[in-house]
Amino acid sequence: MTDQQHARRVERVLVIGAGVSGLTTALELSRAKDDNGESRYHVQVVAERPADQTVSVIAGALWEFPPAVCGQHGNQLSIMRSKRWSVESYKEFAKIAEAHPKAGVLMTTSNFYFGIKIEDDWLERTKMLELKKLSEAGEIQGFRRMTEEDLRKVPASFKVKDGYQLTVPAVDTPIYTRWLRDQLKKQPNVTITYGKRITDRLVPQSAKLRQDYDVDAIVNATGMGAAELAGACMVPLRGALIRVPVDRFPEPPKTAYAISKTAHQQDMVFIVPRHTHLILGGLVEPSEYDTHLGKDYQPVKDMFARNKRFAPELLKDVELSDTDVDVITGLRPYRVENVCVEKEYGFNIVHNFGHGGSGFSLSYGCARETIGLLESMEGASFRAVDLPPAALHQHPDTYAGLPTPTFDTVQLDGQHVSVEHPVYS
Repeated sequence: MTDQQHARRVERVLVIGAGVSGLTTALELSRAKDDNGESRYHVQVVAERPADQTVSVIAGALWEFPPAVCGQHGNQLSIMRSKRWSVESYKEFAKIAEAHPKAGVLMTTSNFYFGIKIEDDWLERTKMLELKKLSEAGEIQGFRRMTEEDLRKVPASFKVKDGYQLTVPAVDTPIYTRWLRDQLKKQPNVTITYGKRITDRLVPQSAKLRQDYDVDAIVNATGMGAAELAGACMVPLRGALIRVPVDRFPEPPKTAYAISKTAHQQDMVFIVPRHTHLILGGLVEPSEYDTHLGKDYQPVKDMFARNKRFAPELLKDVELSDTDVDVITGLRPYRVENVCVEKEYGFNIVHNFGHGGSGFSLSYGCARETIGLLESMEGASFRAVDLPPAALHQHPDTYAGLPTPTFDTVQLDGQHVSVEHPVYS
């Protein structure tokens, strides 16, 4: 291998997307240090919209251990990886709640109820036992199995049969995303550009993007935009939340409630206290793109009625028609295969998308794994292609004026294929 073919380490990174995944990844990159205690990376964030206009602001954002109801992922490999990511995120949110009381993170007593006996569902039983062990090890806080007396407090019409309690992060998304943005603004090695939309597949234009932005690598944190940029099979999971100002209550609500396994997907109850509002949910409608839902939408009416029936004393003076009660709607970015935290071999791209409704719960864990994948680019990185500069032939305009990649013929699974040899120029 010649000197030109030796890869140098990643030092300058372009992060595409300014939702919770993009901003968290950028913040973790900006804080990384090299052996001399200097900033390890220079980071550029480019996004079509600022953080407060992304779907992240509309998320329910109550931490949940996978498999999560709104996360929707059933792939066991994805769930295994997500468990590690979620615990990493839990620990970081707990630190933020303690050190930054104005960041919008509250450690909240949360009651999770089930319409089944947990032992009758192997997945839920496994999840509960893992939560119990994590609590005993001090990784998370406050695990307690519900007693019969606890369960009797739930209206009988919900047919609750089991449950447990945890202390988990509840994120006030508008406040927290502003805090994330402000943290990034304090970093001298970060620049943020809004109003810029990057379109079309990333792989064919990766070399040009790296040249245009003067970066070594790209992180794709575009949520639903990954359908276009990565060719991913993305399905929107439409959700809606009802917001009630906390000053409507004599005492600010302090406990979160969720019925997370019922006979029907839309029978969920979701009540989460925040600094400014009490949040009521939840709704999961796959493949629905219209986000202009109002109080007259029947599933929203049903959702409000269900939550009020669950907590009649808490919500006795609240009506959906009240002028200070509003409805917000967003599309959870669900990837059919699994959460995508993966590297495009040979093209200096790392993907971090497809979190469904678990973006906040997985945010720090996924960001740190993304950085690990960027670190792994210090060595050789190859991607099999069908023809010896296939990308050059198929996308001549994109590669015009750029150094020509070197291709080698190697054996892969018994076949001779061409691989692009230089991840960096």
